[in-house]
Amino acid sequence: MEKKNRSGRRRFLKATGLAGTAALTGLAGCAGDGSENDGTPTGYPGNESRREQLGLPELDYELEDTLNVFQWADYWPSGTVELFEDAYDVKVNVSNYASNEEMFNKLNAGGTSQFDLIFPSDYMVNVLADQEMVQGLNLERIPHWDNLEDYWINTAPYDPGETRYSAPYFWGTSGIAWNENMFSDEVKSELPLTSWDAMWDDRFGGDMTMLNDSREAIGAALKRLGYSLNTTDEAKIDEAKEILTEQKDLLGTYDSVNMSENLINENFSPIHSWSGGAFTAYWELYSDGSSPINYQVPEEGGVVWIDTACVTKDAKAPKAAHAFINFVLNARVNAKIANYLYYPSPNGAAKEYMFDEMLNNTRIYPDEETFESLEFIKNVGDATQLYSEAWTEIQNA
Repeated sequence: MEKKNRSGRRRFLKATGLAGTAALTGLAGCAGDGSENDGTPTGYPGNESRREQLGLPELDYELEDTLNVFQWADYWPSGTVELFEDAYDVKVNVSNYASNEEMFNKLNAGGTSQFDLIFPSDYMVNVLADQEMVQGLNLERIPHWDNLEDYWINTAPYDPGETRYSAPYFWGTSGIAWNENMFSDEVKSELPLTSWDAMWDDRFGGDMTMLNDSREAIGAALKRLGYSLNTTDEAKIDEAKEILTEQKDLLGTYDSVNMSENLINENFSPIHSWSGGAFTAYWELYSDGSSPINYQVPEEGGVVWIDTACVTKDAKAPKAAHAFINFVLNARVNAKIANYLYYPSPNGAAKEYMFDEMLNNTRIYPDEETFESLEFIKNVGDATQLYSEAWTEIQNA
């Protein structure tokens, strides 16, 4: 498979990407009956030609019939799940959440057996492991684990210890995104927006949104104040709470779901955004060599995050969950997802198939200086309560 280049997202979605659902349904669904002989399958279920096409292995363990996944919305292109179903003859059901806290509360209220596979962000992995809500991964069941870059395996403050609970999926940054078409000539002359101060600029009153995520929003305020976004100092958290409360009159809303749409449709700008949401909008409006959408990690620094894949503690289909993790770590599959999302990938093998426009863009893959200004959101222990109380007060202000 050759690495693709593109001049616009619309053309890409028409000409490339994963096979659609309709095309997949016409493929053969089974290459064997899965019967056993001394514990070894005599026929392997699923579509062998599909596995060969993608470079997927015939796993040395049998899979359950159904896999229940809890995932962020719109986090892979249409057809991704169908490819896995076709390749391994497993029915996949996907439910979505809008925040780590929503996902945690769902599991906490209804038990971890509701889902087999979840995709928490870094700091939530540590929380879930501490609460014994996820199980250690069996890396022998994930042969594509070797595709991951060493940094994302060895530098994982959210997943310390000998037992590995999470598989790196995609990473990115948080910063400021904007649509130039919504700005006056005066503001355009001042671009780019290089400081978190922009999100407190009354010239944009009513046109801004912040991420509807307590640690992200409070983290942005802390970085603006010159503090670590993982501080456990109550006075600093209170200070961040105060400036976020003052900011509320300038906001249209808090939103972690409609970032791309809000930029594309000129609903809000500037917005606090994850990098992928900004670049989805960028390519949607790309024409004649430019786009009105841009994105910047503020000079004060921001969040570097990584979303991961975890198997729940009481998963009913732990083997199928491991197989799906291996599937999304496959170089070709991972690259297809990356080329759709515009999030940087921790998968070194996938870069062979990723767009040059992504790999060479320092706002997607930050330069060393910018990267050093970023922080992972960490589990802050007992101080979590301080963040929770501050967020509640902000929301109710």
